[in-house]
Amino acid sequence: MSKNNIDASEQQNPNRRSKRFWKLTGVLILVAGLFVLLIPTWDSIAVESIRCKVVSASPNTNSGGSRGSASSAGVLVETSNCGTISISQGITFENQQEISSSFEIGKDYEFDIGWFSRVVMKDLRSGIPSAHDYRLVR
Repeated sequence: MSKNNIDASEQQNPNRRSKRFWKLTGVLILVAGLFVLLIPTWDSIAVESIRCKVVSASPNTNSGGSRGSASSAGVLVETSNCGTISISQGITFENQQEISSSFEIGKDYEFDIGWFSRVVMKDLRSGIPSAHDYRLVR
């Protein structure tokens, strides 16, 4: 009888491990999905103004979605002390050239950047922080 109990537990063990593996995988997928869905919220909390000296600004088209099917207008601002900053709020394909040429090269601007862009995107190799708002410092 003890031999049968050992055989039965050995047969159930791989099945239990498999169920635990798939449960853990499901939880990790849910956490990753929640993380992605909350990015806009995380970027709207703890917004800080950062002062940067503008080197250049140019119109940019941001692509997203599957196979780049969704495009949005933006402006990429190169700075000497803050790196590259993306601006997309309030930017349309009709006004992006006008807005990019309105930046005064060599002048200081304050960019309002949220927590996600400031902390997480800074640590990513290709991450470009996104500014909520900007203004010329006089």
